[in-house]
Amino acid sequence: MAQSTKCLILLAVIALFFVTEIIPLAVTAMAGSIACGLLGFIPAKQVFSGLSNSTVVLFAGMFVVGAAMFYTGLAQKIGETVVRFTGTGENCL
Repeated sequence: MAQSTKCLILLAVIALFFVTEIIPLAVTAMAGSIACGLLGFIPAKQVFSGLSNSTVVLFAGMFVVGAAMFYTGLAQKIGETVVRFTGTGENCL
């Protein structure tokens, strides 16, 4: 079987896992990239090389800070303060 056929089959399986959410999405994404490395579709050292990009690290940090703001209620307080200063109309915002 050709490499391209194997890759398309893997892609279909990963897409099925994404749609059905049988396993968590993060696990599906990591398993897909690991499978690509193990099956030889991409070089092993490039499997997680995209995660070392500074923009990816920045977004991951923003997700953590944003989740903490929602968990502690700070996001709600910031929203209430903005609405208090600007008003409730769309034109004011």
